[in-house]
Amino acid sequence: GNSLRDPASKAYEEALAPYHGWAIRKAVSAGLYVLPTKEQLLKKLNEDVASAKEQMQIYVSSSEAVIQYIDKLYVSRNLGTDW
Repeated sequence: GNSLRDPASKAYEEALAPYHGWAIRKAVSAGLYVLPTKEQLLKKLNEDVASAKEQMQIYVSSSEAVIQYIDKLYVSRNLGTDW
């Protein structure tokens, strides 16, 4: 769809909400209502779907080394990576 609220809400609930208190969870929930639609976001970024997809592929490829470093850091400090 065109809404960013549902995927952002799901990502927040799965990744961060368990670590936040009630007040933070409520503030995030309120903030989700002001997210732009996908169309509005692309317009503000001066992108279209194709160019945004290309940029995201570059980002994903480039971030692999950072993700591996963070994973190793968590494991070396016994923080786990089950998130």
